[in-house]
Amino acid sequence: MPATHGRALRRLVRPLLPLLLLLLLGTAEVARADVVPQDFYGVNMGGGLMGHDIAARPAAFAAMRAGGLTSVRIDASWGGVEPAPPVDGVHTYRWTAYDSLVTDLASNGLRWYPMVGYSAGWASTVTDDPFAPPAGNEHFAAFAAALAARYGAGGSFWAQHPELPQLPPIAYGIWNEPSTTMFWHGPDATPERYMSLYVASRAAIKAVEPTAVVATAGVLDSGVVNGQAFLQAMLASVPQPWQAVDIVGWHPYVGGVEQIFASVARARKTIDAAGMDSVPIEVSEVGWHTGYSSEQRAAAVRGLAAQLPSSGLGVSRLLPYVWSGDPVWQLTDPDGSLGLLGGAYFAGIQDAITKPSTSLTFRAQAVTNPTPRLTARAPRRMRFATVERKGLAVRCTMQRAGRCRVVVKSRGRVLGRASRTLKAGVAGWVRTKPSSTRLRAVKGRRPAVQLSVSGPGMAPVALTVKLRR
Repeated sequence: MPATHGRALRRLVRPLLPLLLLLLLGTAEVARADVVPQDFYGVNMGGGLMGHDIAARPAAFAAMRAGGLTSVRIDASWGGVEPAPPVDGVHTYRWTAYDSLVTDLASNGLRWYPMVGYSAGWASTVTDDPFAPPAGNEHFAAFAAALAARYGAGGSFWAQHPELPQLPPIAYGIWNEPSTTMFWHGPDATPERYMSLYVASRAAIKAVEPTAVVATAGVLDSGVVNGQAFLQAMLASVPQPWQAVDIVGWHPYVGGVEQIFASVARARKTIDAAGMDSVPIEVSEVGWHTGYSSEQRAAAVRGLAAQLPSSGLGVSRLLPYVWSGDPVWQLTDPDGSLGLLGGAYFAGIQDAITKPSTSLTFRAQAVTNPTPRLTARAPRRMRFATVERKGLAVRCTMQRAGRCRVVVKSRGRVLGRASRTLKAGVAGWVRTKPSSTRLRAVKGRRPAVQLSVSGPGMAPVALTVKLRR
């Protein structure tokens, strides 16, 4: 190319740089009102309310509901419900304790989040060890299906109790913290073995209750346990994991709010890398022990409750550990009153619900071949150029389920459009098709490219980049 043409091309490229930055790496913040996803807040219950403190349960549940909680996570013990193996292929389940629990929950407008586990003593690979994997998937999956058949949507429990509002489990979690040897040990306790159990249990539950949501066990991530490595191996063991997993559970016991967000962000990156950008994360446990001061603990639980719904990390639920029954971790005071920590959690919920509009960050980037090619069409006068690109990808997070729509325009002419249905709180990419855009750069006429994003639960977003003369 002659030197004069090179200088002319540089003069043309310089005013296009803002546009190119938008196409490649651009970030923009736009005002919108946050909507906290429905059923976002819950809590882990603690075993005392299933045993010696059972008389305090109705008052505790009433306090939970008054504070804005909608779900309560507590074990659904396979060994407790089925202490003996089936006879001639017939299972015998004892539901009395859980009938009482679900009655109290429903009476207070709360939904159960059963953590389905652990191994029944007779079925464990290590006799009478509940934290060793079961010898096979069949009996565990049968128990999970029986649980759904009793308490799930249209289950037999609700038919027997028409006086109660029908509130089936908000989700079913399969096992707990298999990333630590405390809850998952033995010669067969691998990430791959866990996913085999999860996939079989999920299929069994959905065969009984097709609309059920089945979460993976909460993967512990801490200063001692590398949850990231376990999660990566777990997801890699399943072909097309985006079709095999409803929700990924995550337990970031890593310290303050910033460390928790960093842990969840690492999990999000691993999940997205597995092709699961539409699969939400739920923080089904997180907590702060008495090694922290009361003020530190209160600030952490309030900050997390207030900020997590609008984090953009695709988190669908928060359930701190624990309401009561564990003096080192519990949110309530020893006498059962709400106390500083419980009050801080409820205050954080109100912060999230009532806070004014904030900002949503979205990113636009080239899908492939990230360097647009500028081609001079009129070398002598250099009045316009063509930007050729492979399409745009915009990462959207919707606060309510619906279609995220992306439109790229210049002077009212649509250069590209795309839309995608996303779940509430789950980030996903919306991609436009490849295009070749001709942009004039003539004095007195300043062409512009406009990227707009819209969807339910958010005000329309519009970002305009004008070319300088």
